[in-house]
Amino acid sequence: MTDVPIFVYGTLLPDQPNFRLWKDSISRLEYGRIKDCQLFDMGAYPMLIESKEKYVHGMLVFVIPEHKDEMITRIDELEGYDPEKHGESAYNREMREVELESGKTVTAWVYLGHNKYIDQEKPVPGGKWAKHVARKKKEHQDWWEDTNT
Repeated sequence: MTDVPIFVYGTLLPDQPNFRLWKDSISRLEYGRIKDCQLFDMGAYPMLIESKEKYVHGMLVFVIPEHKDEMITRIDELEGYDPEKHGESAYNREMREVELESGKTVTAWVYLGHNKYIDQEKPVPGGKWAKHVARKKKEHQDWWEDTNT
């Protein structure tokens, strides 16, 4: 496996539930965004699909080289992706250009979903999952506080 970073945008981000799966294998993180994609709220996780002139924000993750193969396998399993059966799962792992805050672009692995899984799901405003989840959590807390149960 070549030393290619991974672009993450959802539950694998820091402070999200699945970050624990690889936090000890990360050598560096950088903020970035991917163009011509849109993020959808699938409930407990997001799905990134291709969509012209939209951006999804996330992080470029550089994995410690000795851990790279193990981490790719672990994330493939999390996403239900089998490289031997490309196109048969909800997500595919593909190489895409990621724009860093500096303006530099880096080629990275990204997990892209298929349009067929987007039905009534709503787009994530601004393409920022962590911000969206924080807002949803606050709305849920406010609702519970207002119900007087």
